[in-house]
Amino acid sequence: VVDAPSVTIFARGVGKMGDWITFSKLLPQVFYPFNIALWLLMAAVTLFVVRYRRAAIMSFSLATLVLILFSSPLSLALYRQHERSYLPVPITQSPRAGAIVVLGGDIGLPLTPRINSQIGGNRALHAFRLFTANKSKFIIISGGNVFPQRGVESEAYYTSEILKEWGIPSEAVVIEGRSRNTYENAIETKKLLKARQIDKILLITSALHMPRALATFRTAGIDAIPSPSGYSIVNYARPQLLDWMPSLGNLGKMQAV
Repeated sequence: VVDAPSVTIFARGVGKMGDWITFSKLLPQVFYPFNIALWLLMAAVTLFVVRYRRAAIMSFSLATLVLILFSSPLSLALYRQHERSYLPVPITQSPRAGAIVVLGGDIGLPLTPRINSQIGGNRALHAFRLFTANKSKFIIISGGNVFPQRGVESEAYYTSEILKEWGIPSEAVVIEGRSRNTYENAIETKKLLKARQIDKILLITSALHMPRALATFRTAGIDAIPSPSGYSIVNYARPQLLDWMPSLGNLGKMQAV
């Protein structure tokens, strides 16, 4: 039984641009394949200018190798393997749980030039389908804004508004708008679950994010059942030759992995 207010707004995302969250978002950029190739190319130009020709050629060759390797089908294969760590379960076969927990990263904020929020993935729709199939009595939406946005609510708020537009009762939706990464998702969600004496959840996030999210929630002591959504790599019939062609898309997938 949900004895909370119609919609519980836990908090708006807070924080400063210079905190550790910002650092954690910037650090991986240094090690993305494209950026590594860029550093190597810059080094090659510098070495060439100062007449270290052999070192310049080596640096250029390494940059080329990085670009070819990580834009190849190898990236696609690794992405597919990671994304299929947890396969989808038909809604009718999904177990029941005390709550459906939806992680942020699915809804675009109404920032200029947008007028309204927009859906960028499948998490909210998956939560809607589970709820209408009576797999839980309410939905917890966890996700604030990574960086503060003036005059804009948390992503969790806009997700709740979309669910209500689809017919989900207001009293069935709980918002947690303080968290800014997966670890904070788990910590803040645990507080809400403890207050409502819920011991089992259906965890919704993208298939690619699920392995890390599930491990984080379980480490926090939450009995989470994976309910992934949003698979990017599907068995779409096309000439096999296209799968073996290097592409910028494959390079982007490697960065995501």
